[in-house]
Amino acid sequence: MRVFDWSQFMEGALLNEPARGGTAMTIGVFDGVHRGHQALIGEIVQQAPCGIPTVITFKQNPKKVLRPGEYQGDIVGLDRKMIIFEALGVELVILIDFSKEFSKLNGRDFIGCLKGRGRLVFLAVGADFRCGSGLDTDVSEIKKFSRETGVKTEVVPPVTEGGLPVSSSRIRGAVSAGDLDQAAALLGRRVEIDLTGVSPRSGSDGLFYDARSHHRLLPPPGRYGVLFYGPRNAGGTEADVLIDGTGVFIPSLNRAERIEFIKRGGFKALAGITVKAGLETTEFAAGGGIF
Repeated sequence: MRVFDWSQFMEGALLNEPARGGTAMTIGVFDGVHRGHQALIGEIVQQAPCGIPTVITFKQNPKKVLRPGEYQGDIVGLDRKMIIFEALGVELVILIDFSKEFSKLNGRDFIGCLKGRGRLVFLAVGADFRCGSGLDTDVSEIKKFSRETGVKTEVVPPVTEGGLPVSSSRIRGAVSAGDLDQAAALLGRRVEIDLTGVSPRSGSDGLFYDARSHHRLLPPPGRYGVLFYGPRNAGGTEADVLIDGTGVFIPSLNRAERIEFIKRGGFKALAGITVKAGLETTEFAAGGGIF
């Protein structure tokens, strides 16, 4: 899978790509790459014989730029997101370094850039998709653009779970409440914490990862059964980890790149438990939820 940033894209990087009829694109933040996102990606991957499956996404969640005080953290980090994209069949990714300046671009001009610079022939969007400055361009406007330019557009209906659309906000709510079963059902895979790029603090009996400062979403404080994966540990190793409001303590001196939550022994909220991580001590407050 090849990755270009927006500036490379605007300089014509895709114009030199092998023809194959152009590109089949989908656009979004893809926070978590959940089942709804997977449906969108599935649409572009089906176009692979005549269009290169291409995802347009962001280096950082726009909410982190526009409303940093309200931002809870990433469901998965960017590096992990790239791995998931590739596993789903994506061949090209265009990364936008979202800024307040970029947010001024209107939606029709943005889609026009995808057509002109990206040789866009197929576009998959969700039924509630909007883009551009002030979200000025919705699906009806995109369909109009499609008719005018000959770009085939597929509006993908929402994927539902429990009668409601799957969404990143539902996943965030479920993880924050400790309902990891619900979050996993929405994601279509185990809930994980991506620890790529998080430098741990060493203790005598393990490593503490300050995940919150790296904008990772965490479940409530407690002890959890997980699989942890390191650079040379493709299969995962079972462990019990402790989570507080800032990060994860793993009782192993081997570096972890991510952990996946498994249903083993349940979830226990812990009060008054402390974890020594290097020179600092992390206190665990009571949390709720059952897993």
